[in-house]
Amino acid sequence: MPTDWTKLQSQAIDMLRFPMAVAVVMLHYSVLVIDGAHGMLREVCICFQEGICRLAVPCFYFISGYLFFHGLRRWSWDVWKRKLHSRVRTLLVPYFLWNLLAFFAYWAWINLSGTRVGIFEEFQNLGGIRIFYNRLGSLPLGPQAPPLDDPLWFIRDLMYFVLATPAIYLFLKWTKGFGVLGICVLFLVIPGSIPEGFVFFVLGAFLQYSEKNIIASFYPTRSWFYCMTILLLIGTCLLHDVSDYWYRFIKFFFILNGVITSFCLAVTLLRRNPELPHPFLARSSFFIFAIHNVLILKQIATPIVYTIIPVDTPVGSIAAYFLVPAFVVGICLGLLFLMEHLLPRTTSLLTGNRKIKSSYA
Repeated sequence: MPTDWTKLQSQAIDMLRFPMAVAVVMLHYSVLVIDGAHGMLREVCICFQEGICRLAVPCFYFISGYLFFHGLRRWSWDVWKRKLHSRVRTLLVPYFLWNLLAFFAYWAWINLSGTRVGIFEEFQNLGGIRIFYNRLGSLPLGPQAPPLDDPLWFIRDLMYFVLATPAIYLFLKWTKGFGVLGICVLFLVIPGSIPEGFVFFVLGAFLQYSEKNIIASFYPTRSWFYCMTILLLIGTCLLHDVSDYWYRFIKFFFILNGVITSFCLAVTLLRRNPELPHPFLARSSFFIFAIHNVLILKQIATPIVYTIIPVDTPVGSIAAYFLVPAFVVGICLGLLFLMEHLLPRTTSLLTGNRKIKSSYA
């Protein structure tokens, strides 16, 4: 029976959603502990923070670019407008709602903690209207310029890239693979010249424009990508504190290979268990991504785990490193389960009414 590469690709995309959301949670916990980490904990932090977990956001951008250009291999303004309208529902509306909810959550937490602060005073304290694009006041682009709900910088930047898709299409049409190669070289040679997310969005768009199926293109040679990813991960960890210049290069190629490896591993799991992925876990990814850093990670999960696990010991600190993100994800899944049953319409708005299996709209 011939392999249905299109179906496998769709399933692989859905398969990756949940583990990539978990990787983002682990990344944000690593940021909290790495400065004070030493010994084995520091090595584990570097492996995940600078290695494995760094695959998540580029992978999301790669998928976003690939899916957006489905149906746009030959440009159509009608299709583009329909896709743009869809992104208002799946990106723009949830983006504003989550930042608004984050504001009310932080304001309520401060008042419940015993400090009486007026709602307008707290609004100004948190940055005023800047909470919706960049509360730090700098150019609203990249992870160093977050809105109030920090992880949503990814959604904000993705909306920029979506608006730029007509120009991206013309760029791909005129320059083909040479232009994509040029973007990658410019990104590597001149730090800060191009956002990393844009590079991977364009890479995904280029594969779709070139009518390439991700799985059919890379799965047959998966062993090569597995080996390269492991070697580049080791190099990334070793060079982290040694050379910023070479670290930048090796990290880029690690992420590039790691994204492909992620797809290949997803297909391997799907072939062993065709019932994967579980629909609830697949559709939970955006919810976890949006809510985990709003009180749950820092103010709730971390203090609770730290009262149970002796984090002043090497074994305890490493155990906490995995238990805190697991606890955060568990809380998020529990909240999503309750909200889907008690507040289905609200949940639909907050998650952009995302449907599984993958939408190409």
